[in-house]
Amino acid sequence: MVSAVSTSTGTTRERLIEAVTVLIAERGLDGTSVRSINKQAGVANQSAVNYHFGNIWGLVEVAVTEATRAYSRDIEAMLAAQKASGETITLMDVAEAMIRPTVRMVLTPQGRGRVQLMARMAGDCGQRGRELLARGLGPVSLQLSASAREAMPALDQEAAGVKILYAFNTVLNVIPDAGLERWWPLETTSRDRLDRYLRDYIVGGISFSSRPGKV
Repeated sequence: MVSAVSTSTGTTRERLIEAVTVLIAERGLDGTSVRSINKQAGVANQSAVNYHFGNIWGLVEVAVTEATRAYSRDIEAMLAAQKASGETITLMDVAEAMIRPTVRMVLTPQGRGRVQLMARMAGDCGQRGRELLARGLGPVSLQLSASAREAMPALDQEAAGVKILYAFNTVLNVIPDAGLERWWPLETTSRDRLDRYLRDYIVGGISFSSRPGKV
């Protein structure tokens, strides 16, 4: 069920951004139309999307930019705090910098919609969606790759970049869709313990290599 978007606060532009985020997060791009966006946003003017954004892709681009900017800002803050502490960075710190902001975001309806929007861009919004996501998260992914190499000097640049990409894909898909563990034959459904295992999973993936003598 699509979450309700408030029509009593925010400008028309802001309501349209929030509406497209909610709709794509829950229906995907193919299930989202200008008509459904206007209805979700409580906007009567059917030309509002074109007026403010040019077309629906212009609106999607702004929504993705806002989502990736908010996510990247939190990751950068965690990496900066780690550097300022003077302590040697670890792969666990790198994993935490990707996971903790995601966990915080999904605690609010707006944040959850943004995380799910990013996951949709990676999964089922075609090449253009993936390009938007890569453009938004590319700069912070380079910071994460550099941090991973600092934590593990034997890790080469190619491996670091690819593994951070896979880690992003895992985090963005697993955390907002948490719930399967309620039915899976697990010995715990504790969110804290599950997040810890996710960190272990990411750290293991970054540090492990199947190539003999290589990282």
